[in-house]
Amino acid sequence: MEEAKKKGGFFEQTQGNINPVVVQYYYGPRMAKSNGSFDYLVKVMEAHVVMLGEQKIIPAAAAAKLLEVMERWQNFQPELDPSLEDLYINLEHLMTQAAGEDICSYLPAARSRNDVEAAMWRIELRERLFLLADALLDMAAVLHKRARETIDWIFPGYTYHQQAMPITMGFHLTGVAAPLLRDVRRIVECVDRFNRNPLGSAAMSGTEYPISRERTGELMGFDGVWEHTQDAVASADYMLEGSNIAVMSLNTLARLAEDIIFWCTNEAGFAGLSDDLIDSSSIMPQKRNPVICATVRSQARLIAARYAGICDACSVSFQASRDMTAAWEDVLECVQTAMGMCRISEEYTRSLTFNKAQMEGVLARNFSNSTELADSLVLQGGLSFRQAHKVVGGAVSELFEKGLGQESLTWELLDIWCRDINGMPLPISREQVEQAKDFHVSVERRCCRGATAPSEVQRMLEQQRNEAEQLAQELVLRRRKWENADALLHARAKEMAAHIGWPAQISVRSQRSEPF
Repeated sequence: MEEAKKKGGFFEQTQGNINPVVVQYYYGPRMAKSNGSFDYLVKVMEAHVVMLGEQKIIPAAAAAKLLEVMERWQNFQPELDPSLEDLYINLEHLMTQAAGEDICSYLPAARSRNDVEAAMWRIELRERLFLLADALLDMAAVLHKRARETIDWIFPGYTYHQQAMPITMGFHLTGVAAPLLRDVRRIVECVDRFNRNPLGSAAMSGTEYPISRERTGELMGFDGVWEHTQDAVASADYMLEGSNIAVMSLNTLARLAEDIIFWCTNEAGFAGLSDDLIDSSSIMPQKRNPVICATVRSQARLIAARYAGICDACSVSFQASRDMTAAWEDVLECVQTAMGMCRISEEYTRSLTFNKAQMEGVLARNFSNSTELADSLVLQGGLSFRQAHKVVGGAVSELFEKGLGQESLTWELLDIWCRDINGMPLPISREQVEQAKDFHVSVERRCCRGATAPSEVQRMLEQQRNEAEQLAQELVLRRRKWENADALLHARAKEMAAHIGWPAQISVRSQRSEPF
């Protein structure tokens, strides 16, 4: 006998009746990924029901029963039915089982899945971004520690993988920490921009019910109301901004990973990874492959491509859409991957061992002091920079063609080139030439603001440490507000549920997937 058609419209008729092929290949896999978001849905719906009860939009007894059930759902992970399409329909189904169809029928008043999702996403994204911020701050702290340890350890700075000028490892690592701290600042500012309440926007145009969007915003820890109701459910900029910050932080981590891969090569030999952070070869027993660093680099590249997909998915017309709903999973994946790769980067940066002698010794095999020599001819000898550049460049090119190194870059050779180019003897002494060739002197002389001199690196480290402490405190203050809002929500929900005098005990089955 053919099953009786469900009473109601298309919404009722489609529940549980989605084509099984669609369930198998789309809703099933998607539901598996969204299971961890059920708590966020419960939080949003609980705040909504508190407001509905307070505004007398639904009967007090109905609000009490709904709130009693949802209070029992805290940290509850049900077994979700993908044939019901999404989290919200699953919640309605579970509520019907727990409280009855009549009580559950009050739940959808004055809202839509569009604004519920918009609220859920903002709450989950702010929490996930702050977990990324925690990881970035911890990574910066490790970089600061290693920078202090190597603040005067000389090694080559590179451009195009060619030795450019001598710097210090402390200077280099401090430079890596700087953009990571900016990413934390970006996270705080991004969350401050989108932490407004979209609930009450309904499908797009708001509602005629006498709701209080300010009240639900207060109960969910939002900083105010998202003013334009269509913008609240159609906007994608906060998704793009949040995932973009994750991509940027991953990019910085990937660049450090690339540096470390090079430092660990036999040719450079500047650093080494611990045994638990390398891989080897099944055929070449000598290999110490920096595979973990390459993993961070590869994830950064893959997530950058995923971000491009998010941008494309969010370029639909200005309305809530399936494209944006599908892209949400990738937004979370960007942030989660960035957080995980940051934790891995923190681990190998902490345990990295540096070879001080090798780092400094390799400088002697090239001409990284050329700029310092030219600067000395300008500052101490009175030549123009272009005159000085020609003198040093001519001497270096001669030695390069002869296959000779910097030990052959002598005062006598420079004097010959200066007489040939400028028609005058070299205007600095042998002692001044030797000082300019000293890599430590070169680093220390660069003492303008933000340069390589250890005193400047120390100043920047202190400045970055202060910035990190300030950012950490800002994270604490915002989290405290969310925690206080959560406490207020649960206290009010319990108060409203208890006031009606529903039975204190409801039979709870032992199955984790069945709330009642």
